Parts: sequence; structure tokens; C-alpha cells
Amino acid sequence: MTKLNLLPIIVCSIVAIATATCAVNVSTYSISNTMTVVKASIALDTGLGTYPSIFGVHNGTITPNQTITVTKLYTYSCSGTGGHSEYVKIWNNSGLDVNASWNGYVNDWHNISFSEPFTLLPNESYNYTIRTGSYPQIHHTSALPTASGWINCTEFVDANGRKYYDWVPAIKLWSE
Repeated sequence: MTKLNLLPIIVCSIVAIATATCAVNVSTYSISNTMTVVKASIALDTGLGTYPSIFGVHNGTITPNQTITVTKLYTYSCSGTGGHSEYVKIWNNSGLDVNASWNGYVNDWHNISFSEPFTLLPNESYNYTIRTGSYPQIHHTSALPTASGWINCTEFVDANGRKYYDWVPAIKLWSE
């Protein structure tokens, strides 16, 4: 059992990864509550990107260097914008073919959730199509190494019809 002192008046005891019990003592009253702690794992994270940015359709490949399980796609947005992904499709020649769509500016609008978890295998190449909206962050390179593998841009077509071959979207593929 690990005891965490989060603030001088809040003490939490973590019994396991999944459960924590917290108590708050403030002079004349006491509050105690149990909460569930969800362990989220980052499957593939490009990290923050940069400007310039515009929405459009990204096509490329992802090649993991380890087995990763995916339930969500997170899109980094440019500061002060609503940059997001509207649609994502990931597939390969071994039979994987998954897609998901954005639910709009509600709740956790930076994420797109897939209907079922799926697994990307190490050293296999997967194609992706990501349609973005507003102003997502971009990595201005044709190939980007991450801790979990590579993501490459084969083509990006912006909202004005211009084509680029060095615009990798700033995203996270992750599971919870």
C-alpha cells in the first residue's frame, strides 16, 4: 500500500492500480471517497507538432517496433483552435481494416474512439487515412520516428487541393 500526500489536506491510499481511496479533512468536516484509476497506455505518440497547419486528408504508413493495442486516436490541435480528426482508417494486407469517425465538439472531442480494440504487430506496415478538421498540429517531415515505431507521410492533400509529401499529423494512438 502506497500513501500519497497530494496536498496538505488530501491524503490518498492506493491499494492497487485500479482503486484509490482518498480522504479530505478540513477543520470541522471530513470527506472520504473511493475512485477508479484507469491506467492509460500510449501506443504510438508523435508528440507535439507545429504550424503551419490546415485541415485535409493525410495518407501514410505506421510501422510499430512493438505490439500495441489501440482503442483511440488523439489529435493535437494548434493553440486556440479546435483542431481535430474527423475520420480515421487503418488497414494492411494481413486483414486488419478498422475505421472510426469523430462525434463532434462534445465531451472528449480530441479523441476518436474505435468500436473494438485492435492490435498492431511489430515490424508490420499499416496504411492510414486521417481526415482532419480545423487546425491540427503537423510534423513537417516525410518520416517520423517515435518510441513505438515509425509514422510516414505518403501524401497530404489540404483543403485547397494542394499536395504535400512531408506533413505527418501530430497524433497519439492509445488504449485505456
